[in-house]
Amino acid sequence: MWWNCTNKWKKSSSPSCALSLLPDDILLNCFATVSRSDHASLSLVNKWLRSLLLSPELYEERSLMGRTENCIFLCLSIPSDPFVRWFAFYPKALNNRLVPIRPHLYHPQEASSVVAYGCGIYIIGGRIGGRPSSRVLFLDCRFHTWSNLPCMGVPRAYAATGVVDGKIYVFGGCQEPYSDKWGEVFDPTTQTWDVLPKRPKEPYSSVIHESVVREEKTVLALNEKGNGLLYVPSEGIWKKGKSDAYSPRRGWHVIENVMYCCVTGGRILWCQASESELHEPNAIKWREVMGLKDLKDTLCASKLVNYGWGLPEEKLEDLLPGHKLSNSGPNMLLFWDVLAPGKLEIWCAEISLQRRKEKGEIWGKVEWSEVVTSIDPPHPLPEHQHHCKILHALTLNL
Repeated sequence: MWWNCTNKWKKSSSPSCALSLLPDDILLNCFATVSRSDHASLSLVNKWLRSLLLSPELYEERSLMGRTENCIFLCLSIPSDPFVRWFAFYPKALNNRLVPIRPHLYHPQEASSVVAYGCGIYIIGGRIGGRPSSRVLFLDCRFHTWSNLPCMGVPRAYAATGVVDGKIYVFGGCQEPYSDKWGEVFDPTTQTWDVLPKRPKEPYSSVIHESVVREEKTVLALNEKGNGLLYVPSEGIWKKGKSDAYSPRRGWHVIENVMYCCVTGGRILWCQASESELHEPNAIKWREVMGLKDLKDTLCASKLVNYGWGLPEEKLEDLLPGHKLSNSGPNMLLFWDVLAPGKLEIWCAEISLQRRKEKGEIWGKVEWSEVVTSIDPPHPLPEHQHHCKILHALTLNL
């Protein structure tokens, strides 16, 4: 039998599968061509096959062969469930269903910041028992396992995060607006935290609503008042960013250096990521993605998505967008929740994007749209609470 031990392959004297008689390089070459969406079913065959599918050597072989795939990891807060739930989603799978991941018992229910880097997802800070946390969790998306990483220097909730040149930058979200550790950077290689240079002493709310990485070199954040702030790691400097005071404009996501967001009425807007730096005019100029009228009508009926600042009054629920953006390569993915008869549904649509530079427009085309998971609603709750909060949607190439 094969077992992964200190990154070496070991075989017992009595293999449980005839395939185990094949040479290592042939085995790895064969299974590297199998889609990740099929791994869960294959791992049930026997322990030997499960060990092979969970081995680092297989993932190295997939990378060398160019057989890695875009995998989406979706985080949901489900009514009456005490745990935040993560799911894996493989857009090219035949059944297009969410694969559940074992939850972490101490995952914050709200206000965490997340980034995808390397082979996993970093869950940074958040609120536990109503208080900001300095804890950092790591979800290894190859094996769906959890680990605890070194804590930040200060507790944070609703912080900005972004990965630049292999390091994770985190700022804001702390209770002291002029803390010496208002910004920190984590090195995944050395597993250490360092403090960023102090930002200029100008009024700036530490509660961050949105953050993205612009052109793979600058972290852009937008606080609760709509004020933009940029950090440039290569220069170690802070810059003012453009404002975006329209508060329901949430769910920022960057695809090929174009920034997209969700707004009320089921619309999806875009702007060039390079336009976020402070120049005239002072506000970010957003334009609507064209060609998505049918999808827009569908999204208008969706429920509230939690973008990180807590639930407003129930009467505001219909004013906020009910969808979350991600991507599979150059294509956009949208996730939204629907209260169907007798059940909750999470839907996904894949949209191809076409740039029409002569008119300064981006057009979208829905390639497919369908249910990716169904959940039995908690009937004791009032009907208006029968919706899932889609907290995060991140893409990794595995």
